[in-house]
Amino acid sequence: MTLINRTKNSIRTILAGAVLMAIPVLAVAVHAADCVATFTLPYEVHWNKTVLPAGEYTMKFKSAGGTAFIRSTHGTRSYVITLPTVDQSNEENAGLQVTSAAGQHMVRAMNLPQLGVRIVFNPIPKSEREELAKAGQIESLPVTAQK
Repeated sequence: MTLINRTKNSIRTILAGAVLMAIPVLAVAVHAADCVATFTLPYEVHWNKTVLPAGEYTMKFKSAGGTAFIRSTHGTRSYVITLPTVDQSNEENAGLQVTSAAGQHMVRAMNLPQLGVRIVFNPIPKSEREELAKAGQIESLPVTAQK
C-alpha cells in the first residue's frame, strides 16, 4: 500500500468518525420541540441588551436553550435574544419576572412550569432580591406557554 492510499484511508476514517459523533447532536437539535410563550408588557423593558416597548408579544424558542425570537403581535418588530440559563421550573405560577429601579424595568427570568422550564436572563443576587422585594420592585407578569 502506498503512502497516498494510507493517507486517503486515514482521512476517510477520521471523516466517518466525525460524522458518527455528530449524529447524537443533530438528533437532539431535531427533537427539541419549539415552545411558544405569549405575554403583554405594560411598559418598556430592558431584556438582556434589547429594549422592548410596551405591547403584546410572542416568543418562540427551543426548550433546550439557545436563541429566542420575540415578535410583536400587533406590528412588524422582531427581536432576537439569547437564552443564557435554562433550568427546570420549581415554581407553580407562570410569569415573567421583572424588576424596577431608577425608572427602568428589567426582565430577570421567565418561569414556565407547564413546560417544566425556567429561563434566567439576569440573575438577582440574594441580597438584592431581598431589597427589591421589600421595596415592592419585583413583579411577575402573566405568561402563557405551550409546546
